[in-house]
Amino acid sequence: MDDVCAGPFGVAENRSVPGLNADILEQLTTCVDERQKSVGRAGGQPLLLLTAPRAGYGKTHLLGRLAAAAGGQVVLVPLAFRLEDQIGISAVAVRGLESMARAETGRDGWTKLREACAGVCAALVRRLIETDSLPCANKDQALRVLSGDPVEVFDERGSARLIGDWVRRFEAQLRKPMTEQAMKRVPAIPAALEAWVGAMLNHALDGAMSEMAVLRTLAADESNEGPVTWLRLLGLWRPVVLLVDHLDAYYRNPEAGLRIASLLLDMSEMDGVNVVLSLNQDVWQATFGHHLPSAMEDRLTASQMLLRGIGEKEAAMLLRLRLQNAGVEGDELRDFEAFMDVKRYFLGRPLGSVSARTFLRHAAKQWDFFHQTLSAPPEPAPIEPLKAQPEDPGVLPLMTETVFDNETPEDVAIFDAGTTADVKRMAEGLAEPQPALPQQSEAPLMAVNGHHLPPPSPASVELPPPVAGESIAPAQTPFSPSSASAFENLREMLGRLRQPNVPAPVSAQAVEPGSHAVAARLATVMSTATPVAAPVFSAAQASPAAVVAADPERDALLGRYEALRMQMSAEAVSLPLDYTKLAELIRLAGRRFPLVRFSEHELPGMTGRYAMCWSLQGMEIVFGLANFADSSYWRTLAGFAAGRLAELDVNAVEGAPKLKIATFKTDREQQSWAILQHSTAIPEVLRPHVDVIHLDTNSVASLYAMQRIIKESESGALQAAPAQVMSVLARELDFFWKRVTRAA
Repeated sequence: MDDVCAGPFGVAENRSVPGLNADILEQLTTCVDERQKSVGRAGGQPLLLLTAPRAGYGKTHLLGRLAAAAGGQVVLVPLAFRLEDQIGISAVAVRGLESMARAETGRDGWTKLREACAGVCAALVRRLIETDSLPCANKDQALRVLSGDPVEVFDERGSARLIGDWVRRFEAQLRKPMTEQAMKRVPAIPAALEAWVGAMLNHALDGAMSEMAVLRTLAADESNEGPVTWLRLLGLWRPVVLLVDHLDAYYRNPEAGLRIASLLLDMSEMDGVNVVLSLNQDVWQATFGHHLPSAMEDRLTASQMLLRGIGEKEAAMLLRLRLQNAGVEGDELRDFEAFMDVKRYFLGRPLGSVSARTFLRHAAKQWDFFHQTLSAPPEPAPIEPLKAQPEDPGVLPLMTETVFDNETPEDVAIFDAGTTADVKRMAEGLAEPQPALPQQSEAPLMAVNGHHLPPPSPASVELPPPVAGESIAPAQTPFSPSSASAFENLREMLGRLRQPNVPAPVSAQAVEPGSHAVAARLATVMSTATPVAAPVFSAAQASPAAVVAADPERDALLGRYEALRMQMSAEAVSLPLDYTKLAELIRLAGRRFPLVRFSEHELPGMTGRYAMCWSLQGMEIVFGLANFADSSYWRTLAGFAAGRLAELDVNAVEGAPKLKIATFKTDREQQSWAILQHSTAIPEVLRPHVDVIHLDTNSVASLYAMQRIIKESESGALQAAPAQVMSVLARELDFFWKRVTRAA
């Protein structure tokens, strides 16, 4: 599946989703139409700014739909600067000429550049006939033909080739009258204008590349106003729409951004020229934005339009459209749509956050998985049990299953000893308690000394009554790097509780001596607390009176989690790390883990963007959850963390306060992280506090699966409460919790 639009030319409306950014497309076409009606008025027209949250939201595709929607009423001039270009009007003309020369029109030998040259020449001949400077036997018919498609006039196989052949025979005599007509409407140097008209007429007649070289030379000649003359000549045929795209190479180059902005604003003042600037938000912030003078920034953003992502309806239409264009029909199409499950993919995702490119790449991966599933070998047929046969004197009788009291049956050895031991361990590992973590809400009753007690509140968990013989620790116990964090000890203690063959600790003395005070006290409470209806012993240890029943709800959650993890593996492999999903998971975990005090703080000067914090006794974790290329975010977050570190230092009872900035990366983010490290966004004094957690693809898929299944629970698509999901599946992310809470 094509997921990247190569350019604005060739975008067909019948291969596009009609509702995708329809309001933005209508706004663009309306603006261009209104500007053509106001050509010649004083003051010029504002530049149109089209922005997207990041790459893949369909900016280039939308510009192509703009050209298609215009229906041949404008001249589209795509422009992409190169790093070697000296930013100026000549670069605009040269790169515009090259892009039009590469764009095919669908007719052999014709490009967008040749079509534009033919249109300008047809407009000049038409004006000669209108002013009776050129005698014509059938004036009305000639004017009607010259007002139509210029390709049909100048193509040797065109339907109106008779006029084109006549122009070809008398081109030498027509050059001067055509130039005089151009001079009446285009203010330019006469010699330069004559050269332009001659070169455009030659290119319209034969389309030779030699004429393209002549046009390029004229476009680069700023001394004779060649670039401006070219744009004004194009305006004789149709209004010009200059599309400025692909400025990613100027990322974090404010000097180039200032020159580009000044140039485009000046060009937007030209009559008949519309400028559309297309940018991603990261390029805007790093190259333009606050780097420009306020007056210039205000002019750039006066007509700003923001693209949004696709929704569930548009994604389903896009998927079906691509499948039909690829020739997938019938049962295969319906089967893949069911396998893809677009509704479930969008479940829990913020509105407008899914780009078309991201969805198409996800669909491509799912298509591969779909075919791998089809090509998998069929499951073996179930073995039917033996049926009793009627007695036959010629057949030996079956062995009796009766076991006498003086006989001891032996286990049938299906596997070898090593495999049998592994299977038993895996079976025992499935017998975990229902609530894997004590919850703040919806927690089961606990039994202490035979009496049922309500679940402890967060305050009672953090400060339980002291055990006899235990000294009360101060409220602000300093956090020692040599001791494990409270959270890690909690996880280890819960892990021991889950082991079917290992008895739970029965006293506070069973906890490691170096453990955190809160973890030790919680271990004392948990040692006497057995969740209701939770299996404590393995099947081998259970007495006949205490048979452990299976838990279908837990098994269903585990099965759904494993299915989501397999589905998310494609996204984890092919796409950058999704910090939005990590933020949702960290927020939910912070609110439900009893030993964590969660808080969110809006970053100064960044409305709507927050820093999330986990506070454990003696330690605070500030999470950095943004692309490493967003230097403004990291600079602001570093300032916030420095302020928190200063506050902790003032309030510390003894010892240095512990604070770390936790962030995450995969192999894809390694380069951008290295760039951020060498920048000034994070001060030297804070760098020892930064803990960058590397995640492999399996870990990322596990995190995504947990976030998705919690969202399904919250929306009601999954018949389980979020607290129950966290209880059953928290153990699956032990690796993540321990790594996050490790002292930096």
